[in-house]
Amino acid sequence: MINLNKNTKNVEVKMKTLLLWMLFSFFLVSLAGCESKRITYTPTGYNITEPETYELGAKLNEISGICWVNDTVMLANNDESGKIFAINLADMKDFEYRNVKFGSKDDYEDIVKVDSSIYILISTGQIMKITNYKSRDSVQAELVANLEGKENEFESLYYDKSENSLVMLCKNCHKEKDKIRSAYRFDLSTNTLIDTPYYQIDMDEIRKKLDDSRQEFRPSAAAVNPVDNKVYIVSSVGKLMVVINKKGKVEQAFGISGIMFPQPEGISFADNGDMYISNEVATEPRATLLKFRYTKPH
Repeated sequence: MINLNKNTKNVEVKMKTLLLWMLFSFFLVSLAGCESKRITYTPTGYNITEPETYELGAKLNEISGICWVNDTVMLANNDESGKIFAINLADMKDFEYRNVKFGSKDDYEDIVKVDSSIYILISTGQIMKITNYKSRDSVQAELVANLEGKENEFESLYYDKSENSLVMLCKNCHKEKDKIRSAYRFDLSTNTLIDTPYYQIDMDEIRKKLDDSRQEFRPSAAAVNPVDNKVYIVSSVGKLMVVINKKGKVEQAFGISGIMFPQPEGISFADNGDMYISNEVATEPRATLLKFRYTKPH
């Protein structure tokens, strides 16, 4: 005698199994689609998914800041080495990197050129001024700013020409509690650091734009784009790029690829708007310099 109940149950089990597999496959496809969507947003005028990629020599494995000077020269600093390096943009395979030593070992995070002077950011919130940097015999360095606080950590320094000021951004400072990121201004006309926040970035604004309440944001590099006069900020933690106005208002925020940006620590712009981002050695065997050409929107 044929057991119809048993056959019916077998069919039901198979149908349920098939339905579960279909739901699981749909979930995987949806997840992949979300990740693809996350990394395809790009700032106006750029295709951030298609850079010109240049490998850097071993001397710049720990590259932590870059500063575009002209079409043939970019300055850079190494994380722990008290040296300024010159990258030959006309020959990216030139790994000799002319350099000058300005100080002893420390945690140097960013570099900015203003007129004939170089400014170097130290992670604890100090700024050094370097003069005569082209001469190894007469180079001079002095500490010009020091933000008090034992739990402050900085990696980003940029020059705001309209305010004749340097602005440094907290990566993680005391009392912020992952709700804000504070900026502090060093007035170049008076050589004075204002120790109250110049502006504060509301992290909830970033999270709302990304529809992600847990998004991390710890600035690792920042620079003013000369074309749109906005501040572009890269966060290695959280793999994020944020565009703000000069008062800290968030205008754009989008994820960046962890494969293309394993450890982005430097950003700089050419006069024509071309954007450069540097990566320290991380998962890749070499540090990299990425160039994103600016295209004027139609």
